[in-house]
Amino acid sequence: MFSPFTVQSRFAGLAVLVCALALPAGLAAQSTPANPQAVPDPTAALTAQRPAETDLNLINLPTTLSLKRHRGYFRLTHRFARDLRRGTFDDLAASLFSLDDGAVIGLEYRYAITTTVHAGIARSLLSKTIVTFVRWDAVRQGAAAPVSVSVGGSYEGLNNLRDNHQPGVAVTVSRTFGDALALYATPAFVAHTHAVDTIAGHTGHNDVGLETDEHAGHDSTWFTGLGARVRFSGTGYLVGEYSPRIAGYDPNRGVWGVGIEKRTGGHTLQLNVTNSFGTTPGQIARGGSPHDVYLGFNITRKF
Repeated sequence: MFSPFTVQSRFAGLAVLVCALALPAGLAAQSTPANPQAVPDPTAALTAQRPAETDLNLINLPTTLSLKRHRGYFRLTHRFARDLRRGTFDDLAASLFSLDDGAVIGLEYRYAITTTVHAGIARSLLSKTIVTFVRWDAVRQGAAAPVSVSVGGSYEGLNNLRDNHQPGVAVTVSRTFGDALALYATPAFVAHTHAVDTIAGHTGHNDVGLETDEHAGHDSTWFTGLGARVRFSGTGYLVGEYSPRIAGYDPNRGVWGVGIEKRTGGHTLQLNVTNSFGTTPGQIARGGSPHDVYLGFNITRKF
């Protein structure tokens, strides 16, 4: 059983503070619609061109949406620790459908160095994982190209980046169809995923509480993330993703998730259900549970 984390309130408090500080600017911009320069969403121009692509992530997987030069992006991920399939309906209701059972929280910040290059850092409470990353938006969908292509590199480690380092690389290819549908494919490679699952004190209590020796001869993992975002109203979206492993270390089922989200100004609010606490490339590469289901949410802010 995943134990509650006593420090989660500090992370949640920080996230609430960041969002609270960001809200007044967005509200002020919305209160002066007559000013053509008051654009609350820094990606509004790109979203207007492709309304189906509205955020820099699906649930865990990246998209190809760009940031304008010198703009920032903040993301809070929250995965409640209780398996929704455990216990009766009354048991779940008594814990407010897992809201009382602790959570795995992640914080991310990225900054656009140029209009096509941005870099960032994220931290997950799970094993105190820190990941640094950079992304280059190489191709934009348009008259000269049928798809958008982004290339990213990451470097993550446990215990605040001190232990078990996992470099990774990924390429995200997307195509939007009109203003209602965006499809994504992200082939990715993450090194040393096996080592993370076999470190002292971690085996038998990994991301999903499972272990295996079937692929003990492999150290790294290739996986392909597949996802879609469907716009069903002016600012409402449905999202889904699945990340099966295609080669290398393969301990558990691929990570999947579905969600519903609302875009408002520079914010995106998403409620999701997944089979893993993982949000970083290394955690996704190690897979999700074959049977557990977790409630969660993401909050993002572009500014």
